[in-house]
Amino acid sequence: MGVLVASAVSRWGDDPWARGSWSLIGRGGSPADRAALGEPVGGRLRIAGEATHPTRAGMTHGAYEQGVAAAEWAVEAGHLRIAVVGAGMAGLGAARELGRRGVAAEVWEARNRVGGRTTGVDVGGFGFDLGANWLQQYDDNVLARLAEEIGLAVVATDFTDPLVLGPARLGVPKELEGELRARLGSASPQAAIGDVVGEWLREPGRFAAAAIRDFVDAEIVMDSGAPLSWLSARYGFEPGVGEGDRWIVGGYRLLVEHLAGGVDVRLQRPVTEIRVGERGVTLVGDGQVADFDAAIVTVPLPVLATIGFAPALPDRHRVAVGRLGMGRVEKVVLRFERRFWPEHAAGYYRVHGPGENEICEWLDASAADGVPTLVGLFAGPWLEELWDGTDAEVAERAAEIFRDAVG
Repeated sequence: MGVLVASAVSRWGDDPWARGSWSLIGRGGSPADRAALGEPVGGRLRIAGEATHPTRAGMTHGAYEQGVAAAEWAVEAGHLRIAVVGAGMAGLGAARELGRRGVAAEVWEARNRVGGRTTGVDVGGFGFDLGANWLQQYDDNVLARLAEEIGLAVVATDFTDPLVLGPARLGVPKELEGELRARLGSASPQAAIGDVVGEWLREPGRFAAAAIRDFVDAEIVMDSGAPLSWLSARYGFEPGVGEGDRWIVGGYRLLVEHLAGGVDVRLQRPVTEIRVGERGVTLVGDGQVADFDAAIVTVPLPVLATIGFAPALPDRHRVAVGRLGMGRVEKVVLRFERRFWPEHAAGYYRVHGPGENEICEWLDASAADGVPTLVGLFAGPWLEELWDGTDAEVAERAAEIFRDAVG
């Protein structure tokens, strides 16, 4: 049952220019740290990207908006030649806005491609996403408006109504989320989600412990890919998923290619040092040295930590970096000879297990071109074992988990 004919596997945890999936707030942190990280450093340097957005972190349109805001800052400061570090959504947003305003922008990108944590891959002759997959908060998403403008086809996903596969579950009462959020909101600023959940599980009260664990796995572990012992109790459970989300038929790269049109991108040019002086900014990396009036840095948080800044970033920025972090969520795209899973209007499936704290979710992407295709997302401690081996081995392992759940 379910013979694989083509597949692709992400490796975000091993990618040296990502080192994770999206930014998160750790214990002791708050959205104020995101805002602090995005504040200008003097008059010639600014950090931008999804990690700096107080309300749209972890989302492509949040990254894009922060890139545009950084470009506006640079123009208003009177700078005429700007370096943009990173050609992801924030970097492309900054470069396009600078170009629109008639200001020269040169983008230094470490990879041999643009798009950052969006990346398309051909699987069985059609394009799918191995990175960012959805246009979230669709009604209030600047990238969704652009996708509509250039005529991209999109398909809605209802995250609120997944079909749960595998052994029968107890079900999660509607009141459980409210109870969890109340407990998290009243926790100490230094508490982690794991502290609060652990205390609750010891005395679950009117809710079954299994229902609490299922909800936490599905709504927090799956959406963060980070240890619950690290995630901030007050701020680690951030909004964003399930607000009219839609995926692009053919993948995000159709949008990325449009955004990169006309942008001056220098590929395979990693930045190792940024020197800020009274008269300008110098970028150093891989034998390359260049001077600019100002720099906008849009790399992911773990990569930001590898760049040497001279002078060092202010305390406020360094503290913010220390309180923020990245989780790991990996993805597989599986093309099958024939469909073997049940139809579901929402096009979304969830599998708990086979072990405790093992969770994966699946998008039915067959609507892309009519070929039976699943996109699976995996998070949690079991990733270390699941993602060990070749891409083909990982893909077959993931397919077997889904096959077993279908029965």
